[in-house]
Amino acid sequence: MPAAVLSATNLHLLSRYPIFTAAKTVWGYEIQATASIVPDQPLDPERVNVGAAVIAGDYIGLNTILARNKKMLLSYTREQLQNQIPYAFPAQSSAILISPDFQNDPDLLPALKQMAADGHTIALEWNAGVTPLPPLMELADVICLGTPDMAEELAKIPLVAKTVIVRNVTTREEVERLQSLGISLFQGRFFKTAEIIPGKKLSSHQNSRLQILRIIEAESPDLDQLARTIQADVSLSYRLLTYLNSPTFGFMRKIDSIRQAITLLGWINVRNWLRAVLLADIAQGEEQTELLHLSLRRGKFLEQTVAGHDYWDFKPDEMFLLGMFSLLDAILGIPMADALAFLPLNDAQKKALRGESTTEYMPLLTLMLAFEDQGENAPDRILMDLNLERETMRRLHREAGAWASSILEIGQGA
Repeated sequence: MPAAVLSATNLHLLSRYPIFTAAKTVWGYEIQATASIVPDQPLDPERVNVGAAVIAGDYIGLNTILARNKKMLLSYTREQLQNQIPYAFPAQSSAILISPDFQNDPDLLPALKQMAADGHTIALEWNAGVTPLPPLMELADVICLGTPDMAEELAKIPLVAKTVIVRNVTTREEVERLQSLGISLFQGRFFKTAEIIPGKKLSSHQNSRLQILRIIEAESPDLDQLARTIQADVSLSYRLLTYLNSPTFGFMRKIDSIRQAITLLGWINVRNWLRAVLLADIAQGEEQTELLHLSLRRGKFLEQTVAGHDYWDFKPDEMFLLGMFSLLDAILGIPMADALAFLPLNDAQKKALRGESTTEYMPLLTLMLAFEDQGENAPDRILMDLNLERETMRRLHREAGAWASSILEIGQGA
């Protein structure tokens, strides 16, 4: 599958962090880091250069964000702001994050006023030690607070017609508390926590998707039986055949059977497509879609970590499953113990998914969570304990995110 293959010559990566409304829809994404695995180019720019880096590159997942009309919260240097570089993005998608370093610079005001007048969103990174120029405060649509503890700063901010984003929100209880203070946008790991709906039953559609997932994850799947199963599902077979007969592939003759598709593409590629599409069908709502993206990223990160280091006995494919299913309770809104009944996993893997710390998988899961919750400055101690090299793991984590974005684009484009 061309769109899912990431090579060292065309790989451009985004580290995207969703920003949610209280209604659990996605307002936009903060792009905090980028990387380009291209010879003779630096791995990543300083954060203040992220906006210009995104404009200059062809980034995996960027088109999906733009097509969905979501905001992209990006930082720029002083010179880039003065030169109005953000005009490279559609105004409805552009949220310009102004560093405290530039919030008292009157020379920037003309450019910012012009961009604001043309529909770009102006956001201020709030710092208690800096008082922005009054004209800049008037221009700003959004105030960004670094942590929930900074909510006390709200009393000092003229909030008329301002939207407030709070980062590093860890629990749904924090969301409710902040919402009671008038805050409407939230970022952090709170959305990964399963919100269990008592008595919830899975729909017949979700059940059917989970059953097919179980079949495709069998250790030695019967490809003829699998082809018949997919062919019997009108929606799946139509989407797969439509996708394969698109100009993306350029096959000389029309593909008219699922067995033919598996033969031409190979089982691994078809399974990757099915994983994304089946889980996307199970997910309901934008929050679940972000959970799906994170699930696929986790799976790829664990898979590639194990594949690249030969001192574990774990199989890469089983580690992919562990990561991919790690948020299924949050996606489905049911306890993990109930979700596990659908999964082709061994007892040790099921213990790991239940959060039991005694399993052999826990060190890698701890590393995975450290990258998610603490960014790419995951504690050196964890990396040292696992004898892993920091830059290698940063690269694998970014590549996993890019792969997740690309595989979801495949599923959505079918």
